[in-house]
Amino acid sequence: MNKYKIFSNAKINIGLNVFQKEDDGYHNIDSIMVPIDLSDEMDITFYSELGDLKIECSDKNIPTDERNILYKTYKIFFEESKKEKEKISIFLKKNIPSEAGLGGGSSNAGFFLKLLNKYYGNIYNEKELEELAMKIGSDVPFFIKNKTARIGGKGNKIELIENNLKDSIILIKPTNFGVSTKEAYESFDNLKEVKYADFDRIIESLREGNRIALENNIENSLEQGILETNIDIKMLKMTLNSVVSGKKFFMSGSGSTYYSFVTEFEKSQIETRLKTFVDNVKIIICNTIN
Repeated sequence: MNKYKIFSNAKINIGLNVFQKEDDGYHNIDSIMVPIDLSDEMDITFYSELGDLKIECSDKNIPTDERNILYKTYKIFFEESKKEKEKISIFLKKNIPSEAGLGGGSSNAGFFLKLLNKYYGNIYNEKELEELAMKIGSDVPFFIKNKTARIGGKGNKIELIENNLKDSIILIKPTNFGVSTKEAYESFDNLKEVKYADFDRIIESLREGNRIALENNIENSLEQGILETNIDIKMLKMTLNSVVSGKKFFMSGSGSTYYSFVTEFEKSQIETRLKTFVDNVKIIICNTIN
């Protein structure tokens, strides 16, 4: 029996361009993903005997059967590696909110996949592991490297970029609703016009650590669609803009989380205002992982 505790961190999208649906039914994207220090915890036990995967979770709303992405990861790893399935148990303590655009499930999958690979003697190199991760989910390959990167294609193109931004990040996650990825893409597909992020300037701003220039070039295609169809998201953004005047708030991925960059000086003041004047939200302050 071998026991491991691993921490799988969240991500934010600094800008997200989504392009028209391809013939295969999927969209190509262009985005900057940045790992942040908000993490789920996984206690994983290998029993050194043949068997199956058992999942338990602190959040009773998350399925622990074959619908869980950890089970998909387990199944694909053993199918592709041609190894006999070992009895494994996972207790997942959720700290990353669900339906939040923070990549919680994808992160769980990516970190579990890396542990499986290491446990069985590094069967796959990093590139092969990314290709395997792509079979699990489009955001999973990012968590193999888990560094600031420009993501393209359907999540399979990963280019590491320099990130010298020093600001903290304040996350605002509504507690009374979420946005599913399916809803976000359906809303996008009905958009008549899309405004795209300028990633050349975003990359330059991250390299220079220039927050102002960075914020001026961020757009999120999925947010633009959701704002047209989801009144809860629309009201949340209006509230954020009115409560903290002059700050810019950006949606991460498909939402429903918004984030803003904050200096050490601003941090506590903005947190207090949000907690005082915005109902039904969870406020989390975190930092990027470089």
